Amino acid sequence: MKLGVVVAAVWAVPALAAADPMLEPIQPGQSYAIDLYSGVPIGNSAVIATGGASQAYSIGSSGTLVNASAPAVRQTTDTDSWNWDYHVDYLLGSLSSDYANSGIANLPEGHAKTITFGGALRFGDWAGALTATYRTIGIDSSGAALDAQSWFAKLAIAKWFPKIDMSIGLAIDSGTFDVVPDAPGAADLFTIQGANLEAGAQWIPRRQSFRVGASLVAPITTSNVTVDQCTGAEICMYLPDRIVTPGQFAAGVAYRWAETAWNQTVGGVFRDEESLIAVADVVITGSSPDAYGLDAFGIEQLERSGRHNSISVRGGVEYEWVPGRFRVRAGSYWEPNRFEGVSGRLHGTFGIEGRVLEFQLWGRRRGRITLTGDVAAGYRNLGFSIGFWH
Repeated sequence: MKLGVVVAAVWAVPALAAADPMLEPIQPGQSYAIDLYSGVPIGNSAVIATGGASQAYSIGSSGTLVNASAPAVRQTTDTDSWNWDYHVDYLLGSLSSDYANSGIANLPEGHAKTITFGGALRFGDWAGALTATYRTIGIDSSGAALDAQSWFAKLAIAKWFPKIDMSIGLAIDSGTFDVVPDAPGAADLFTIQGANLEAGAQWIPRRQSFRVGASLVAPITTSNVTVDQCTGAEICMYLPDRIVTPGQFAAGVAYRWAETAWNQTVGGVFRDEESLIAVADVVITGSSPDAYGLDAFGIEQLERSGRHNSISVRGGVEYEWVPGRFRVRAGSYWEPNRFEGVSGRLHGTFGIEGRVLEFQLWGRRRGRITLTGDVAAGYRNLGFSIGFWH
């Protein structure tokens, strides 16, 4: 009953974000960039449910999405010389009216979703992971509806340093962004590609119950634009010539309350123990020079995005209510204002995770299903995930 009351209260988050966007028309042939900044957590459902805070609690395949050191961080029950992990997450944001907090309510029905998947492999103290994230966001245009699609692949290499109780990792991100009319068989209007580097680290002092993590992501600014397919449509006169993905620095802490200390190797395959984990992050995102929002582009307008650095504070808790079988999560975070004339907004997050199977696959394994929600003024994001129970 209490959980239901909390979920209902979070779903009814009041409209805290004032929407008064400052727009100006795009001039044909004008030089400008599209800002691909995202102020909301993307990917791992468990992370989203705890307010997007995960810098100090990133493990395995899904953890690589936010911290490149995650592949080399072992579960406390992992005593093997090698191990592997995977994740598959699906997020649906189509109940949102203002997905990007731009102040422009122009999201076509059913046109906001994110899919991420990947795998990680560890040998000794070395580990690697490969993840992929596909995201599509619908935008209305002066003509037909458009789909803005992006693919990001990340290859991470990490190493655990036992003498200093730290995992350090490096990763390369490669991305493709294109805009295509929402019609069967339609060709891309334009395509832009780019790549960047990132680094991450986690300090996990042995026989303690706290962890510290941080990551640094370099910005992407690219002008590798392919527009050969954009002919005939009015919007082809107003295409951007660059994309910008701003740089980002994030740092966080995590603490676990339980009968035993967190950071130690324990006997057995699974650590079935009632526990409460609290996480908190601070995320600083850099500015985006001469960049504008995607929503306004669809209506042939410019809305300045990323004029200044922005700061997001995130936090949440995870409670293993029924050891080895059921977990609940809740959290909140501040999505900072990125657009001129539009304020930031407060998000409430929640989730549940249940164990569904136990089977043999290179040892005993447990499957799990995770359900997640992230709500704010003009924003509704629902998530579904499958993976291993750890």
